[in-house]
Amino acid sequence: MPLRSDVSLADVVRATHELGDAGDPLTNLGICPMSEELIEIPVELARNFHFPLIFVVSRNQVSEKPGGGYVMGLTPERFVAKIEEVEARQGLGSCCGDYLRFVAVDHCGPWYREDEKSLPRAEAAESVKATLRACLQAGYAALHIDCSFAPPPSVTMTEADIIDMTAELIAFAEEERRRLGLGPVSYEVGTEETAGASISVAHFRDSLQTLSQKLDARGLPRPAFVVGRTGAEVKLLENVGGFDYTAASELPRVARSLGVGFKEHNGDHLSDQILQLHPRYGITGVNVGPAFAAAQNAAWIQLAFREERALGEKGSRFYQRLSQAVLQHAPFHKWLRSGDSWTAEQLTEMPAELLAVTTTCGHYVYDQEEIVAARRTLCDNVVNHGLAADPNGYVREAVRKALMRYIVPLNLSGSTSKIIRHLSASNSA
Repeated sequence: MPLRSDVSLADVVRATHELGDAGDPLTNLGICPMSEELIEIPVELARNFHFPLIFVVSRNQVSEKPGGGYVMGLTPERFVAKIEEVEARQGLGSCCGDYLRFVAVDHCGPWYREDEKSLPRAEAAESVKATLRACLQAGYAALHIDCSFAPPPSVTMTEADIIDMTAELIAFAEEERRRLGLGPVSYEVGTEETAGASISVAHFRDSLQTLSQKLDARGLPRPAFVVGRTGAEVKLLENVGGFDYTAASELPRVARSLGVGFKEHNGDHLSDQILQLHPRYGITGVNVGPAFAAAQNAAWIQLAFREERALGEKGSRFYQRLSQAVLQHAPFHKWLRSGDSWTAEQLTEMPAELLAVTTTCGHYVYDQEEIVAARRTLCDNVVNHGLAADPNGYVREAVRKALMRYIVPLNLSGSTSKIIRHLSASNSA
């Protein structure tokens, strides 16, 4: 099942649009791989159910900076190498059939990283350029240029400024791509925050039109995806935003009229019924990540609770160590709901709330030495005391179920074959 390098993400979007026109709509899934299991299991499912695999990672999760990002300390180069190692272990490349896999940087824009919130505009832009350069060198297939994050008080950013900076960063990426001798990459853009209440259809159209005209005037490619708000917003273990059915149906039409695919972020924890609407509304892509990480966290915590009931203080104390590390090192405040203003000190006295926070944010500290050691002890204890025959398998199954919940309603099964057949027919026509 060889990796098809001749199909771009922009090609996938075009085929997705045209398959929808022919009565076979689908929505592509962007997966945020916050652990090794969230690389391995998506590769396995993409192979078994034959859908395009799109990995999306933020500048915090995978970083070109010394020490890498918080996901396994990975840099862009090592991240791509890790995916290729997983694919090789699973035998991809040694059997028949086609395999589509894309790696994309998510939220690549100024003031996204926690340690860069106060940078002046020029320095913030240079930091983004360093990330884009590293992603291109690593072989990423798609770049999300996201200039919507709030700047420091010393910097003013109007919507016109956001559009101008987006075009400038795409121009830089294209120049760098050509300098490196690389083939085309696909772009994703957004001229607004990606979560929260939707904006008017007219405003969305005007913004995308303005950006498209600026890109056309400079001979730059239009994006494959534009991100728009459908009301979805993830806080703790729920989607709190309130799905906007009108925005979800109208905004994709606007994007399509300009030759762009519409992508929704924050697709976590949406109901099966709402997910089923995505293909029919013409939503060409949806990103999901925290829900998959939470499923993995919850499975480990359940094993820890079994161990605690059986062994008490003689156990690994995995949950206690994990929750303490979350309170000390994870940015848990950004996942709290409106009205929740809990401090780390308060949460230590709020067991139910602490469980929700730890389940939401455990992946931020997975690779800390103390957590790795406690997880190893937990596995040994649950096996030795007959609490679970295969703890790693138990966790992997929880992750697999969380991913599987999206495959059917988004009409993903078999979509790689449909997309490649459609592109082949279109190219030969």
